[in-house]
Amino acid sequence: MRAVDLFSGCGGLSLGLENAGLDVVAAYENWKAAASIYQQNFSHPVFEFDLSNVKDAVEHINQFNPDIVVGGPPCQDFSSAGKRNENGSRGNLTLSYAKIIIGVMPRWFLMENVERIIKTEVFAEAKKLLREEGYGLTEMVLDASKCSVPQKRKRMFLIGRLETFDNFLKIRLL
Repeated sequence: MRAVDLFSGCGGLSLGLENAGLDVVAAYENWKAAASIYQQNFSHPVFEFDLSNVKDAVEHINQFNPDIVVGGPPCQDFSSAGKRNENGSRGNLTLSYAKIIIGVMPRWFLMENVERIIKTEVFAEAKKLLREEGYGLTEMVLDASKCSVPQKRKRMFLIGRLETFDNFLKIRLL
């Protein structure tokens, strides 16, 4: 399965995908320092790219023909540790992420963010756009401390699959 990682940071999500057997073919990150670290750790290209420019992003990503697009749009505007300005420039990148998914139309997508995003209008709008384009959505909040991470850190995952129904993926956590 060919994967493209958006808002890739220094590559944690890409590493997990590769460990799961996916072929990560490209990554996109606008922060030069993170992109530099990413580039040192992976053989596929990482592009320093402003993903708020949806039209250009879609055009560039389409050359990789991904089966799945993954990413964690910036969370600072939603985090309980931040100023919580969901209409800030970084918060709007959640909508850019949804619009990129719609432009690329991969069979699957995965979005990761802080738990608090589920209470925002931006997230509700992103889900609405994705559903209108035929994606079934499964949304879940997972606590990283239950996965051997030494901190209690709840993260929201939104998984989308084209041409299916909502809640298509059920996970039982023990």
